[in-house]
Amino acid sequence: MLTESPGAMPAVLTGSDGRSSPSFVALLAVFSIETIAINLARLPESMRFDRFAFCDHGANLTLQYLIDNGLRPSLDFGYHYGLLPALVGRIWFAVFGATPWAYQGAMLIADLLCAWALAKILSQLKIGVIGIALAIITLGYSFQASYINFAHAIEAVLLSHALAQQLRSSRSTSLALCAAAVFDKPSMGYIYGLVLVVLIVRDLAGTDSAPRRIAAALAPATIVFVSLAITLSAIFGMHTVLHTALPIEGATAYHALNYGLLGTGREFWDPQKFPWTYYAIDVAGFWIAGTLFLFGSALLQLRRADHSKLPIKEAILTCAILHLAFLVLFFGNQWSWIYYPYLLTIGVAVATGVGPTSRRVGVILCAVALISYTDLAYWTHRWWQTTTRDAATAGLWAPEDERQEWQQVLSSTHRHKVVMLDSMGAAELLFPGFENPVSLFLTRGLMQRDDVRRKLAQLATAEVAVVPITIEACSGVPDAPEFRDALKSFDLAWEGKHFQVYRRRAAP
Repeated sequence: MLTESPGAMPAVLTGSDGRSSPSFVALLAVFSIETIAINLARLPESMRFDRFAFCDHGANLTLQYLIDNGLRPSLDFGYHYGLLPALVGRIWFAVFGATPWAYQGAMLIADLLCAWALAKILSQLKIGVIGIALAIITLGYSFQASYINFAHAIEAVLLSHALAQQLRSSRSTSLALCAAAVFDKPSMGYIYGLVLVVLIVRDLAGTDSAPRRIAAALAPATIVFVSLAITLSAIFGMHTVLHTALPIEGATAYHALNYGLLGTGREFWDPQKFPWTYYAIDVAGFWIAGTLFLFGSALLQLRRADHSKLPIKEAILTCAILHLAFLVLFFGNQWSWIYYPYLLTIGVAVATGVGPTSRRVGVILCAVALISYTDLAYWTHRWWQTTTRDAATAGLWAPEDERQEWQQVLSSTHRHKVVMLDSMGAAELLFPGFENPVSLFLTRGLMQRDDVRRKLAQLATAEVAVVPITIEACSGVPDAPEFRDALKSFDLAWEGKHFQVYRRRAAP
């Protein structure tokens, strides 16, 4: 077992290479300031009108509306996350209001909690200045300024703190955090929990009273698991808990959408439409180089028996195993790299402190990571220059042409029975005049028969249907033949760059 670290740390700690490493407080201050700065810089992107009106971000608001109206996640409507984010969302929105700004506030809190975990990890391991520099540079990639769902933000908090606890010799606490992650997003929590159970059993199997000590080590996770199962069952129902605690819905959606590293996810690491310079100016280049370095470092650690660097070895191997699990099991489309980049960046930062060669590679990776912000910096600047907030878009950022078109949609559909025909989002909740939402996701692999039935019932009595058409991955008529058939009773009354408006054809 690892030895427990002292409760109080001095201002400066000496690393394994004999050099100084910043204290936890210093790192926490740096990461917190950087996190706040990143969140402010990316506000026009995080608070985009189309993200909340027609895409995943808005689904967080619609989820609560559907639950309030008696519908059960995963049973009555398509839902592929756990129930913990639904519960957290209910509490958060009850306190701060069900608004996009309240959601973004939760994202900032989650990022600060992740920064806290990162500071604990790096100060505990004392990895040296290059690893610290790499962690500072890659913080903008490690944790997202705005996750698409509460589930991703909560999982990042739970797993990053689980890693911090593991490296402080508190594997029981780490396993308990993984047990909570299972009810948040039934994916990586299972893999990480299995890794921790193996480590616990390995270390205690040959000791006196091994069964009792193993049971004691597993007890906190058991208590957390049972407590959450009972609490969530009391709120949402036992059948809902059973259906959402296993990755059934997620696996179905991944298969239906051809997700995976070699499926639609290939566009991230092998984009056919971009030249080779794409790898230099986008995160994909650093992500690929960092992955190779992490896996190579993990293989080298397996061959070494230096017990003085056991915490570093365990950190590298754990991050490598979890990153591999992500590549093989949980990689979705080209944007899904944002789910677990902190596992990669933490593992890479720690690996740079192993020896002189690793430090030299770390310097190169720092340069690659800095250059990789070129694309992000360009788009961040562009969003500030080309988008503005407006009451017409619920106080969210949108470009001028989209804002004008949306105003035209609202004015042309006023005093009509209007249905939003989109895949997800919360336009019906953000703007009065639309029929209330009846589904969460109308996408292949996630929409259920009842989702389709309820939306068709709305269309059957609607006078107007509005379809967003230019938002990547969230636009167009939902991919089901029933909706295309239903639109045969409508005529395309107006089409812009961003929206289509259909009016019911007059009876002959």
